[in-house]
Amino acid sequence: MTILEAVILGILQGVTEFLPVSSSGHLALMQHFLGLREPQLFFDVMLHLGTLGAVIIAYKNSIRELAGASLSAVINLQFYRRPISTIKGSTDLKLICFILLGSVPTGAIAIAFKPQLEALFVKPTVVAMMLITTGVILQLPRFRRNPVDGDCPVRFWHSPLIGIAQGLAITPGISRSGATISLALLLGSAPKQAARFSFLLSIPAILGAVLLKLKDVASISVSPMAVAFGTLTAFAVGYIALRVLLAVLDRGKFTGFSYYCFALGMGVLIFRMLS
Repeated sequence: MTILEAVILGILQGVTEFLPVSSSGHLALMQHFLGLREPQLFFDVMLHLGTLGAVIIAYKNSIRELAGASLSAVINLQFYRRPISTIKGSTDLKLICFILLGSVPTGAIAIAFKPQLEALFVKPTVVAMMLITTGVILQLPRFRRNPVDGDCPVRFWHSPLIGIAQGLAITPGISRSGATISLALLLGSAPKQAARFSFLLSIPAILGAVLLKLKDVASISVSPMAVAFGTLTAFAVGYIALRVLLAVLDRGKFTGFSYYCFALGMGVLIFRMLS
């Protein structure tokens, strides 16, 4: 793999990991129509670590607050005496619990159905249909419910539902950020709060995916320079894409990404029918 190829893949990963247009769907279509091979396993892992770094930098203050709340709870005897009341009295501790609760269905789906869902990677027609599905999902916030009250971005029962949406986004063509943010908005979260919960929820999911892939890495055949350039590109472009998404959410234009998904999905289906 050349450095240029690594940079191109890093750009693709960085842009589509955060914008709600499905990184897996774009990679699948690129492989099929442009004849590019799937990135080597280790390189794929490093790209995900690059975009994970973008999330950590963008939400460093939130992560610091959650880490501080966790440490305070661990050293506070009151937490062990009355854990439920302590958690209820802290927005940060509630958010941590909600993230853990949302991660459970994500992990369960990944363990149970990941091979079957990822088998769709080589089926461009299915990927196109899933992109159209993502377009529909992105329209869901138009039917949003009453706003969530309080400082916490979601309610207790919202977390597993959003976790399920994140787990199903393993399917190529279904956008993780699109599915989780759209559902959070539909359930009444404010745009910035929906994005915050979505990307904080993505941290354990991405870490879990990276760990699962690392255990299968037998050898590294990509040059260290290509890995470095690809990872740094994914980090830089991913950070920019995440900021763009937050700005779009702030302006209430999030559903606009659905038209791109509709156009790409329909274009692929028409191309497949005519070819």
